[in-house]
Amino acid sequence: MSTPTRTATRYSVRAFEPDDREAFLSLYETVFGHDRSPAWFRWKFRENPFVDHIPILVATADGDPVGFRSFFAQQMRIGETVRTAFQPCDTMVHRDHRERGLFNRMNERAVERYTDGAPSFFFNFPNENSKPGNLAHGWREVGTVPAYYRPQNPVTALEDRGDSKSMAGTGDRRASDGGPTAAVANTLEDAIATSQRAGDRLFVDSDSDLELERYETPPADTLEAVYQRSIPAAIHTDRSAAFYRWRFDNPIHTYRASVARRDGDPVAALVVSNVGDHARIVDALPRAIDAESAALERLLATALEASADRSYVEAFGETVPSPLRFRFYPDTRLPLSALIRPTSRTLLARDLEDGLALESSSIDSWTFSRLDLDTT
Repeated sequence: MSTPTRTATRYSVRAFEPDDREAFLSLYETVFGHDRSPAWFRWKFRENPFVDHIPILVATADGDPVGFRSFFAQQMRIGETVRTAFQPCDTMVHRDHRERGLFNRMNERAVERYTDGAPSFFFNFPNENSKPGNLAHGWREVGTVPAYYRPQNPVTALEDRGDSKSMAGTGDRRASDGGPTAAVANTLEDAIATSQRAGDRLFVDSDSDLELERYETPPADTLEAVYQRSIPAAIHTDRSAAFYRWRFDNPIHTYRASVARRDGDPVAALVVSNVGDHARIVDALPRAIDAESAALERLLATALEASADRSYVEAFGETVPSPLRFRFYPDTRLPLSALIRPTSRTLLARDLEDGLALESSSIDSWTFSRLDLDTT
């Protein structure tokens, strides 16, 4: 009796096609554990105003999609010029087809497809699994961008240390058993929260010329006006009203904004989002934050008070004036390094246009907020 011949799986890489969307969303849930809707896909890839196609490469096995290499299009300001850049994102390969070189093949195809200078460069913050593959295909390490955390209640943070090395998922952990220990713990938590708010106000310059406004939907035109007041020289995402309108249309997040005005003119702004049990400082304007540090500190103190019921507040890059002053601590140092896993990110860049030399730039040549990341 003859043994059936096993046919080797045939792998190939091609451009994304409209019928691939369902497979993309299904694999996303399988790999990342998050359910993403067609509306999210449409927002992130089809409605992105900075690209004229869906920038996704597809790895197939015998014609069926088993991997995706996606890109998040952004306009980046480099000095006086604005160029389109792609941030690799949502890269995934089905577990049954890993260790077959599909990530490398998709990377090779991406470099081949986009080497004509449109986009001008890639930049991203890869995890440790994909970092070697990026470096093997021409990406260069630029440096580390810090992440900051402010525990809104240190008692809660210390309780979480016994459960895990992450502050995520703490929720409302006030003691509720009704006993003496619970009463003491709750009293202590309230005292600490009150002390935090009082301390924040002490650090804030009382500028009577400032008027603060709050918006449940970030005002795109106003945010652009504040951005234009003081544009930093460092490399960063160009912030137009069109960018803000699209960016804050993300269906999986909600954002609120506060604006400081002086003599009726907007001079500073802060955008915040609640994510699970914590708050996230998404963007701070002007991007040259020292230009209006007093106004930003007023906005920050107000945002922190509004987030008093959150377990912690997160910031990334250059978004908080005087982080330590407002008790935002980098997660790579004590005391937070003893409580949480570091989430600071290593920036990689790859030039696709001659003469840019971003691969050899220093981290001080860039400035980031959470809004520059595709996951925000």
